[in-house]
Amino acid sequence: MRVVFASLDPGVPVFGGKGCSVHAQEVLRVLLGAGHDVHVVTTRPGGTPPPDLAAVTVHPVALPAATGRARREADLVEADGRLGRVVAGLLAGAPGALLYERYALFGCAAQESARRLGVPSVLEVNAPLPLEQREHRGLDDVAGADDRTRRALTAAGRVVAVSSAVAGWVRATAPAPDVLVVPNGVDTDRFVPRPRTPDGRLRVAFVGGFRPWHGVELLVEAVGALPGAGARGEVELLLVGDGPRRAAVLDRAAQLGVAVGAPGAVDPAAVPGLLAGADVAVAPYPVGARYFSPLKVAEYLAAGVATVAAAVGDLATTYRDGTELLLVPAGDPGALTAALHRLHASPGLRRDLAAAGRRAVCERGTWARVVDRSLAGLGAVAA
Repeated sequence: MRVVFASLDPGVPVFGGKGCSVHAQEVLRVLLGAGHDVHVVTTRPGGTPPPDLAAVTVHPVALPAATGRARREADLVEADGRLGRVVAGLLAGAPGALLYERYALFGCAAQESARRLGVPSVLEVNAPLPLEQREHRGLDDVAGADDRTRRALTAAGRVVAVSSAVAGWVRATAPAPDVLVVPNGVDTDRFVPRPRTPDGRLRVAFVGGFRPWHGVELLVEAVGALPGAGARGEVELLLVGDGPRRAAVLDRAAQLGVAVGAPGAVDPAAVPGLLAGADVAVAPYPVGARYFSPLKVAEYLAAGVATVAAAVGDLATTYRDGTELLLVPAGDPGALTAALHRLHASPGLRRDLAAAGRRAVCERGTWARVVDRSLAGLGAVAA
């Protein structure tokens, strides 16, 4: 079949290195692997597709680099019309087709085109974007954003939400006919266990953006409170990523005397190798991060690293606390310190969590399983 993957969001470089980029590329890999004719329609390709995605046909949609929030929002609406027309042409020109769209602020034309043509469609919703935009970046046309969101949700043949909190927001926003909760997955062939030889030091890893909603500051405070941190040098932090709070986080770690390795932003292909040097990997989140389905947690588990995570989204029902990972309350550095201290003192517990976590994602959390569940019943499109 012809599968059209659409993304209006200029913040999602489809072939870039962000977490959202990884998500998009993994979905495309599964679709290509299933033998489909895959097209990407996007305002931001983000670079050249990697070699294993070279068969994807990319259709860039122009989006001017406007200044001023109101102008940018108006440009998104206009770009959505252009994107919808490209999508309609691709769907109408194939005997069997499907639309898979990543929900974007002000985007509705692609879903409405698929509905008019009678083509099956999926709308993947990763976050309540109008709420996030208002809180973190500002939103002028609130009514327009809400209206176009309702139109997209109503037109979609199926809405796939990454967490039950996102699904709840979807149901409260529009009478979506079919909402399915499917947490994010991982490529268990790319992330594989590479246990390191213990040397008495605890190496703690974090992968992600230095942004307020990722809570990396909480991790630095938690590690700084460990008995082995500071002058004794028994604990070392590996902070992989970049963002506006990076300098402040590294300054605070220096104040606490915590040893830190901070390579900055890296190509996603380098992340498995970096995790191979870790004893523990952490996904700290502040209070209020309930919408997330953290990619990093699945990747940590697949890499065979004992994982500590804030209990955000559906992590408490997706994985077994105490067996497959350790969960702590969001925004609680003291609880995070206690969990890390427990793992530092027990190499055996680290090994058991690492093995069970790896089994969990292999059995329940691969990207192939994610796409299968998302597309089930929509024709011969599943992996």
